[in-house]
Amino acid sequence: MRTAIKPTRNSSDWQQRYSPEQLQQWRQVCDPLADDAAAHLKRAKPSQMLVQVEQLAASGDAACARFLEVTAQAPAWVEWEQVEHGRRVCLAFNAVRSMGLLAALLEGYSLSRAAHVLVATGRLNQDVSRRLQETGQMSHNMNAPHALRPGGIGHRHVLEVRLLHAMVRRYVRDRHWDVSLYDEPINQEDMAFTVIEFDHLAARGMERLGARLSAADRNAVHHLWRYAAWLHGVNEQLITHSPAEAAYQYEAIRAHQQHLNDESAALANAVLSGLADQPPLNLSERALRALSRAMLDDTLNAAYGLQPDRVADAGVALLKQLNRALTFAHYRLPGAARAAEVIHFELARRALSEQLGTAEQRAFRGMA
Repeated sequence: MRTAIKPTRNSSDWQQRYSPEQLQQWRQVCDPLADDAAAHLKRAKPSQMLVQVEQLAASGDAACARFLEVTAQAPAWVEWEQVEHGRRVCLAFNAVRSMGLLAALLEGYSLSRAAHVLVATGRLNQDVSRRLQETGQMSHNMNAPHALRPGGIGHRHVLEVRLLHAMVRRYVRDRHWDVSLYDEPINQEDMAFTVIEFDHLAARGMERLGARLSAADRNAVHHLWRYAAWLHGVNEQLITHSPAEAAYQYEAIRAHQQHLNDESAALANAVLSGLADQPPLNLSERALRALSRAMLDDTLNAAYGLQPDRVADAGVALLKQLNRALTFAHYRLPGAARAAEVIHFELARRALSEQLGTAEQRAFRGMA
């Protein structure tokens, strides 16, 4: 179902743009560009979906040709220097950012209608660790130099994810998805919140663990994810223009959609148990719970059963001190930021290659 929404691109009135009424309208809108292209695809690994689109476009398929044409041209507002700046910041802080993303994912499960898609498809009930490693693969590929330029490895990977989401919509609709109860699957509001997880919530989690970015670095990371949002298919009316707007959008969507239930708690606890003693964090479930509790609010901690743990909480306090010291080094010691970028990129590449196997075994083939 598609609903025409009055453009608000030039409005500075966030209260109107993100009102419950406007957000509810966006829940009836998906991603027409990707959905039209995916309607012609055969079920396959995500690594093969973009190849199928390219082959169909070469054979004269108009929907697939349109998908490639639109996504090959970046919006005029993209500043490539800012994109490069943002991906280098993400890379330099990759360790603590990965911890921030853990809490961001857990918070995403508090939006019960979005979480129901994961339950319906089994995407996080089966092999939790591998599903999250694939998310790490996307982040890694986006962090390669100039990776988000059209044709780059990060650009291709994001489009593969976008087509995967379109195929998931096909899958759940074919199984009689109840739109009246859950709205459209992976709709615009859900997609916008996913970007919030990788941008606003990841940065907030980092801060709560002792790593606060400078204003310039925070703006660059936001610009990176602003462009990533566009590539993922988020409508320009829901793509935020600043970290402050992203924070406002987060609060608006949370107020509109947060509804904690048994599915939310089940997904959150599946992640915590599935990631225990697994890369990239290699932490016990006890430690993961303490980390998450430090980054989430009291409501979510209670809903997910994250209780105080004197020993584990002391470990988190020490981690905060370490992150403050590393952040100081990043901004004050010459060469520290560059060294962190190189180390984190190589560590991620080696770990992901080992965890996900050969190119033929991976759901997403590319590895920067």
